[in-house]
Amino acid sequence: MIGLGAAALASPSIVRAAPLERVSLRLNWVLSGLFSAFYNGRDKGFFSEEGIELTIGEGKGSGVTVQAVAAGGDTFGLADGGSIILGATKGAAVKAVMGIMNTSPYSISMREEVGVKTIKDLVGKTIAVTPGEAGLPLLQAIWAANGIDPASVKLLNVDGSGKLVAILSGRVDGVLAGLESQVVILAQKGLKQTVLKYADLGANTQGVSLFTTVATEQKQPDLVKRMVRAMIRSMKDAEQNPAAVVDAGIKAKPSEDKALFAEQLKVASTLFYAPSDSKKRLGFMMAEDWARTLELMKRYQDLVTDMPADRFYTNAFLPDVA
Repeated sequence: MIGLGAAALASPSIVRAAPLERVSLRLNWVLSGLFSAFYNGRDKGFFSEEGIELTIGEGKGSGVTVQAVAAGGDTFGLADGGSIILGATKGAAVKAVMGIMNTSPYSISMREEVGVKTIKDLVGKTIAVTPGEAGLPLLQAIWAANGIDPASVKLLNVDGSGKLVAILSGRVDGVLAGLESQVVILAQKGLKQTVLKYADLGANTQGVSLFTTVATEQKQPDLVKRMVRAMIRSMKDAEQNPAAVVDAGIKAKPSEDKALFAEQLKVASTLFYAPSDSKKRLGFMMAEDWARTLELMKRYQDLVTDMPADRFYTNAFLPDVA
């Protein structure tokens, strides 16, 4: 009987699976087409197959998400590279472990009718900006890289909700806009646009990235590896099965616009890869993009730090870092 009992305990058919590890992911903003990829990955079991029971929460901006993860409120978070750097230099012990959008999503969207073809054509134009928006400080880098006198372009301060109204009504010639957000919304509203991408104008900075605390990185490296694998699998599925991803997003938040989510995902997926990464690796972050982000923050955002760029990120947890 003892032998039979031992055999039964060893039988694969009744061996209990290890309990899933509870993990939370805090977005940097509300659910969108891009973030639907991770809801889809959760629904399809990509995370549970890595031993993770994933909870996803919406965010209120990258800075807030950095603070939440640093304080232990969430295991992982999504934030732009600049916010990760800023948080880390102010005492938040966090580090990016993979890139989600490795091409900058920032742009200048102009009404097509005003005749802007290149950055030089912005002279004499009026652009609506919102104080505090992430792309605003980087405009100084755009002007410098392209020989534009900052005084030759008028910047009109408006609040976030008023910015789109301003360009749609013709009050301004253009706006600072996210490629996967405002540019998509304006197109849906019928506005014909000429879009000048920061990444094409000498200011590609590190975009939305997955990050965690330094303590988690050092003490739970296996968890980080498993999380990264599931995130990359979710992104691959977003490229291959976008309709299913959008459906997962709408399932999570039925009040949202399905067509808007679809277009947001379409645009966001073009930003997954770093422009200078010839191997086109999902999740891979380029040293030059982090170095540029840090340098621009020092030059134009009065950031003071001796921390090197490689303090803020690592590619070590990616499945293939060759």
